[in-house]
Amino acid sequence: MIFRNFDEMIGVAKIGGRRRIAIARAEDPLVLEGVLLAYQEELVEPVLFGDAAKIRALLDEGGLPDWRIENCDGDDKACSFMAIEAVKRGDADLLMKGHMHTGTLFSAVLDHDRGLERHGILSHIAFVQIAAYPKLFGTTDGGLTLAPSFEQKVELVRNTVRAFHNLGYEQPKIGLLSYVEKVNPRDPETSDWGKISEMAKAGEFGHALVEGPLAMDLCLSREAKEIKGIDSQVSADVDAIVAPNITACNASTKALVVQGGQAAGIVVGANVPIVALSRGDSPRTRLCSMATGIAMLPRK
Repeated sequence: MIFRNFDEMIGVAKIGGRRRIAIARAEDPLVLEGVLLAYQEELVEPVLFGDAAKIRALLDEGGLPDWRIENCDGDDKACSFMAIEAVKRGDADLLMKGHMHTGTLFSAVLDHDRGLERHGILSHIAFVQIAAYPKLFGTTDGGLTLAPSFEQKVELVRNTVRAFHNLGYEQPKIGLLSYVEKVNPRDPETSDWGKISEMAKAGEFGHALVEGPLAMDLCLSREAKEIKGIDSQVSADVDAIVAPNITACNASTKALVVQGGQAAGIVVGANVPIVALSRGDSPRTRLCSMATGIAMLPRK
C-alpha cells in the first residue's frame, strides 16, 4: 500500500469504524475544532480529559456533540496519567495531547511505572504532502530527538520502518538525509549513515530499503537522480526521510509546508500512536494527524 495524499489516508482510517481517542487536557477550542472534523469524518469517538466544567462550556458554546468527559482535578501531568490509564485498560485506542506542554505529556508517557509500553525511543514522524511529489512521505525526527547518537539513529530507522509497516507498506523506502551522497570517513554524519545502510543490507531492519547518505534533492527529485547518475532504489522514491538532527528535519519540513505543503504528525515508539500537535496547527492538520494515527492501528 502507498498513500498518495491525506484523503486516501482518511479513507483507510475510516475502514475500521470510529476509534476511541483519549485527549489529555481537552479544554481548548482549537483542540476541539480538530476533533470535530475527525468526528464528522466518522474517525473518532473522543474521550475528553480535563476540567469538566470548562470542557462542558466549550461543547455547549460550540454546539458540539455530547462527548464523554472525564474530570481531572489535578495538574497537567495528573491529567496525562488519567488519559494514559484509559489507553492501558483498553478504553481508548490512541492518545492525543491537548492544551499542555509537550514535555509534560511525554514525561508521563515515559514514566517507568505509569507510562505506556515502548519498543525503544519515542520519535516524531511528520507526514508531508506536496504538489511536486507523487505520494505522501515522512520526515523524522523533527520533534523529540535533538542530536541523535548512532544508537538513536538506528532506533529512528527502526521506528520509521515499523510505522510504515503498520500503515501497510510492504517494503518502505527510507532515505538517510545528509548534505552529500558519499560517505566521508572523517565525517561522523555520513559515516553513521553508511554503517546503517550496511546494516539494512544485512537485514537488520527487516523488509525495508534503507539507503544513505542522500542529499535532499536526491530523496525527492527524479531529475536530480538522473543528472547525478545515482544508482539507487530509494532515491527520488522515498517513503520517509531520516534526518541527522532535529534542526535539519524541523527546518526542511516546515519549509515545505510554508511553500504550500500539507502535513500531519505522529509520535511513534510506544505501543499506541500519540497525536502531539502544536497549538498553532490547523484543524486540517489535526484531522490528518488523527487519521494517520488511526491508520497505524491494527485492523479490527
